[in-house]
Amino acid sequence: MMLFAAFFTQKISCFRYVARLLAFFSICLLAAQPLSAQTEDPSTGELLENFFRDNEQASESDAQLFLENLENYRARPLDLNRATRADLIDLRLLNELQVENLLAYREKLGPFLSEHELQAIPGWDISDIRRVLMFARVNADLDTRNTRITKGFYEGDNEILMRWLRPVPVNYSANAEGKPDGWAFRYRHNFDNRLRFGFTAENDPGEAFFAKSNKNGFDFYSAHLFVQNLNRSVRALALGDYSARFGQGLLLQTGFSPGKSAETTSIMRGGRKINAFAAFGETFFFRGAAATVALSKNLEVTALYSNRRRDGNVLLPDTTDLDAPEILFSSLQTSGFHRTPSEIADEKAIREQVGGLSATYFWKNGHISANGLSIHYERPFAPALNYYNQFVFRGQDLTGVSLDYNWRRRNWLFFGETARSDNGAIASLNGLLLSPDRHVTLTALHRHFPKDYQSVWATPFAETTGAVNEQGLYLGADIRYIRRWQINLYADVWRHPWLRFGTSAPSQGREFLARVLWTKSRTFSVYALWQSEVKERDSDVEDVPGLVENRRDRLRLHAIAKVSPAVELRSRVEWTTFKVEGLDRSWGFLAFQEAVVRPLGSPISGALRYALFDTDNFDTRVFAFENDLVSAISIPAFSGRGSRFYLNLQWRVTDWLRLEGRFEQTNQSQAVTTSGRTGQLREWKLQARMRW
Repeated sequence: MMLFAAFFTQKISCFRYVARLLAFFSICLLAAQPLSAQTEDPSTGELLENFFRDNEQASESDAQLFLENLENYRARPLDLNRATRADLIDLRLLNELQVENLLAYREKLGPFLSEHELQAIPGWDISDIRRVLMFARVNADLDTRNTRITKGFYEGDNEILMRWLRPVPVNYSANAEGKPDGWAFRYRHNFDNRLRFGFTAENDPGEAFFAKSNKNGFDFYSAHLFVQNLNRSVRALALGDYSARFGQGLLLQTGFSPGKSAETTSIMRGGRKINAFAAFGETFFFRGAAATVALSKNLEVTALYSNRRRDGNVLLPDTTDLDAPEILFSSLQTSGFHRTPSEIADEKAIREQVGGLSATYFWKNGHISANGLSIHYERPFAPALNYYNQFVFRGQDLTGVSLDYNWRRRNWLFFGETARSDNGAIASLNGLLLSPDRHVTLTALHRHFPKDYQSVWATPFAETTGAVNEQGLYLGADIRYIRRWQINLYADVWRHPWLRFGTSAPSQGREFLARVLWTKSRTFSVYALWQSEVKERDSDVEDVPGLVENRRDRLRLHAIAKVSPAVELRSRVEWTTFKVEGLDRSWGFLAFQEAVVRPLGSPISGALRYALFDTDNFDTRVFAFENDLVSAISIPAFSGRGSRFYLNLQWRVTDWLRLEGRFEQTNQSQAVTTSGRTGQLREWKLQARMRW
């Protein structure tokens, strides 16, 4: 805290002073408001920000999958009286112990009679209940489990979404094929979350549209069919595009992958092994078929196959080397952009085939699974050889196997996975969730990933991407002893036994987070969040050779207040600092004020935010989640100096038609990178949603 106190003693510009003053005044003003009206439950945006802020492994596709899942349950709430363990875990709003406590309570006392009964579940408090009831219910409609699944093809909910966007000025190369318009289309059908199918098409700004390389229309197409509980044997069936997960992600994880976040005890992977993929992301999914089949009451098997072309950087053959293969590829591209000649050349350049098998044996207090995954590329993978990556996978075929487990004993829950790649390297991850009483949840996770472990689709809990060259220990806590107060804490320490990009020697790091949330009533809450991270990197200072510590700290104050039945205000102020040994400390700052307006009885609602930011460099950039159109994601990073505002509007034309619009503008007065832009940066978005 002394670090941030020193910030105020500096001679700072008038801009910074006024920005901080306005932000603090806004928060103080909110705290003084009379708050007698009812408020809406925590926003989906806050949940997204908790999970994805500072999660270096997370992708936009991750956030989209998480958002799509919540929107699906918001439209068709999960029935808590017949939800399975996999259903509850897939909500991503509860930790495993809370899920087990609900199932044990329901098994012992029978179906819930009302929402108020949820307060009796050990480990649940009012904030958990409010959050879950945004997407679940206890007063079920007619049970459709015995309804023929074929009936679901013409019964259920339908949705069509159409979106257009345009950035001004364009943010891509001048030699792009297409116009600066982005387009998206999606159709989805959902029958009681048992049967889902749909079609998605998307075109990014700068990509050709019904012309040139995209003469057939959109740049990206996707379709899916997903059936859950088809009969007593077939638990899940996926055709087309789908996501998949085995164990804790040491072999396979293509769906939502929680990492370190303010949800400090949500670190365990679980839920269904296969699921529908309906997001607009173009990279992290499988295309083919998958099924989970119950062979007996205690044994189920999941099999999957994927065959799709992926974007890759293809290398031409060396004509001077007669032994060189015809074609190699050096990397897989994950941006999904196909605008310029170089991006188009990489499009669908490499065919990837994936086959997987998982057998799981269940008993009352846990399970154990044996998993296998095989990957084949039509051309050899040959990344440029460096000291730090000499152990990564190279070639055409890669196979891995693993064992994962989950064992519960009262209020203890042990979980983990150990995997072996075909070069003999063994990686392991093991964790514990513990609830000593109903007000406290503790977690610990140890990971050991050797430098030569190889798995292309691995996304376990880790500091860095992949499951390689890392050893670490994570400790987390969720404490709710005092009514209206919630404290989240974590500490993570790790080391990299081998070299990494940017580090010419083995390195180490540590990270700490603390968040204190106070909820005065259903109409006002405020939290403070502090985070500190230290990583070793190669020195850029001549007088300081070798590795040096890079330290980043941030402090955030955030308040949400319902000042009337129709108006909710959100205020934030956040500081960041960055210090490299041998160099001066740099600073960053962000403040915003947002108003969300939902007039009672009016078909029109909206949100308006104004933000000020000022950072010394890119290392002190500040992230902030923004409310966007339905099914759209916006978590920009602010660096340099400037301001930003956006306006979202939604018009409920009829019960089945909603029109949405968004305008955003960034006034960048100072950039901190050579490629950074100054001036006004704007973007328009329009969207129509039809539901029946």
